[in-house]
Amino acid sequence: MQKLSLLFSLVALIFLGACGATTTTVTAPPKFEANNYQPLRMNARRMEIIENWQMPIEAPYIGYLANPAPSNVVIDWASNILMPAGGSGELVLDISRASLTRTKLARSAGLNSLITDEQESKIEAHIEARLIWLQPVGGFQGMIELSARHALTIPESSTANELDIAVQEALLAAVNLLDKQAREEVAKIPNITVP
Repeated sequence: MQKLSLLFSLVALIFLGACGATTTTVTAPPKFEANNYQPLRMNARRMEIIENWQMPIEAPYIGYLANPAPSNVVIDWASNILMPAGGSGELVLDISRASLTRTKLARSAGLNSLITDEQESKIEAHIEARLIWLQPVGGFQGMIELSARHALTIPESSTANELDIAVQEALLAAVNLLDKQAREEVAKIPNITVP
C-alpha cells in the first residue's frame, strides 16, 4: 500500500511538473506601421483632415476594441502617406466612416453543431473617405471617393486575445485596401503628385 501511495505521489509530481513547464505564448495584435507604406508626395502645401465620423458605442459597433481607434488609424495613414511636398495646392481628407462591427453568424442546427467549432461571428472593418485636391495655380483639382471594406470570421472558441487580433487584422486589411485604392485613383489625376 505504501509503495502504491509513493508511486501515485511520484506520478502526480511528474504530471504537475510537466504542467508547470508548459508555457503559453500570447501573440500581440498587429499594429499599424506607417513605414510599411511608400509615401505619396502630393502637390500641396498643406493637408487638412476632417473627421466626420462618430462611431456609435452600441452593437454591432466594436470600434472601442481597436487600439488605436479606427479613425485614428486612418488619420495616421493619411498623415504619413499623403505627404504635402510643395506647391500652392491644398489637400482635404474627409473621413465619413471608419467603423468596426461584429455580427453573429447563424449556427447550423443538429448534433454536429455541438461537437464542431463553428464560425461564431463576423468582424468587418469599413472605411469611407473623400480626398479633395485644389491647386489654384493652373486651376487643377481632383476629388477621389475612397471606400474599403474587409471582413473575417472567428470561431466560437476564440479567446479574448484572438478576438483582439481579428479586430486589428480586419482594420489593417481595410487600410491596405484604402491605400491601394488611393494610389490607383491618385495616379489618374494629372499633377496631383510631384516627383
